[in-house]
Amino acid sequence: MRRHFRLTAVTMSLAMVALGASVGTSQLSGAAAAKGPVKVGMILEQTGIYSAYETEWRQGFNIGLNYATNGTDKVNGQKLDITWDDDADNPTTAVTDFKSFVGAGYKIIGGTGDSSIADELAPVAAQNKVLYISGAAADDAITGANRYTFRSGRQTYQDVQTAKSYVKALGTGKTILVLGQDFAFGQSYVTDATNAFKSLGDTVDSLLVPLTTTDFTATALQVQQDKPDIIFLAWAGTTGAPLMQALNQQGALATAHVVTGLANIATYPFYGTIGTSFNYLSLYVSNGSTNAPNKYLIKAMEKKYKQQPDLFTPDGFVWAQMLVRAIQTGDGSNVNKMIKGLAGWSFLAPKGEQTIRTSDHAMLQPMYQVSLVQTISNGYKPIVLSTLASSKTAPPVAAHFNN
Repeated sequence: MRRHFRLTAVTMSLAMVALGASVGTSQLSGAAAAKGPVKVGMILEQTGIYSAYETEWRQGFNIGLNYATNGTDKVNGQKLDITWDDDADNPTTAVTDFKSFVGAGYKIIGGTGDSSIADELAPVAAQNKVLYISGAAADDAITGANRYTFRSGRQTYQDVQTAKSYVKALGTGKTILVLGQDFAFGQSYVTDATNAFKSLGDTVDSLLVPLTTTDFTATALQVQQDKPDIIFLAWAGTTGAPLMQALNQQGALATAHVVTGLANIATYPFYGTIGTSFNYLSLYVSNGSTNAPNKYLIKAMEKKYKQQPDLFTPDGFVWAQMLVRAIQTGDGSNVNKMIKGLAGWSFLAPKGEQTIRTSDHAMLQPMYQVSLVQTISNGYKPIVLSTLASSKTAPPVAAHFNN
């Protein structure tokens, strides 16, 4: 389903802070005369199991765009004409939407929170020579896919490297079960975790569950039967809650040490008090940074949406920063100039300094190790234990583009 509208300036009294020397002077400088709007196509899971992530991402995008354009929602004097398509988490629908945008003359296309769909869209971008900025996190294959494809989020390699010191601290010779979903997201975790944890002297097995699964009793029984020393849990979407319930009921969480990614704020109570003993990696928590973009994001989220930034809010914020950068350097129409403007770009994001690696467009960024603690009000909140610099989790170079 397609919804089309033209973005207008969002009225905010929040101050604009420069994005850093790499951005140059004002976002709006150099606009000698009014130009036509820049058309941007967005493909997101407005319905489906990742719809909650899409909501976070889109909120972050709205705020990030306001931040990066000094409240004007214009770049170089040009308005942004954004069309949002719902792929309903269907690869065929997403590809059809993408080609429709191409046929309508769009040079900038982005979105999708599903790694498998991003894998389908990346080659279409190269075939049609348009700029594609993926909103999907995790899947390593998006990095290095082609020179036309970028990402706004992290990838599984960075998650696994963030978790590696947790596993190392538990000693060598452990049996580790990678429990995930059977699609690009989970498969990528199996590859990265196997390579990382075997290098520590551990034995790594995997259990990948079909995305269509809703009853996790059999999964939990299998985990309990395997009796791993460590469960490395790589999960996304709304089925995380019933999975945790099944694992708890079968006693699987009581016999294994759990290392996992900290998910959305709404999931914090899912594990109960046993969740406070887990080792969590995190791509973002709002208390992880005190820099200007993060302060802006927190304040704007409270003012506009009456809530805290969540897991994928900063990825949307970063996508908006990348969009502004691309239009600044290529007017939204010259794809080669937009690619050159993004490749190698370093900028200040809510998490801290981030860099788009020139060689393969990996998004280098800080990562967090956190714990989850129970509050007096019987809620839960994350505590940052360590912030890993982007150099500590940088993935191997996947390709060498001629940018």
